[in-house]
Amino acid sequence: MFVVGNLLKAIAIVLRIFIYTEMAAIIISALLSWVSPFVYNPVKYFFASLADIVEKPLRKLIPPLGPVDLTPFIAILLLIFLDSFLVQTLFDLAVRLR
Repeated sequence: MFVVGNLLKAIAIVLRIFIYTEMAAIIISALLSWVSPFVYNPVKYFFASLADIVEKPLRKLIPPLGPVDLTPFIAILLLIFLDSFLVQTLFDLAVRLR
């Protein structure tokens, strides 16, 4: 059963890296949208495209509140929940199967 435990641990590590990368991209994208909102910047569009992986489906569900976009905040909360629940559960299962 140690093989299944190692597989679950590897999946949990990859998911955690994806979640942290996505959270960083959302934060950087939000900060860059405040600093240079109308200037073409390839770095800004790179981080925006990374952040849109999680934010785009949420924007369909969450209506905008005027000029305030709560999507990055809700996306980060969702990612924290996924990290605390899903990834930690995979780590705990991996430990029990070893």
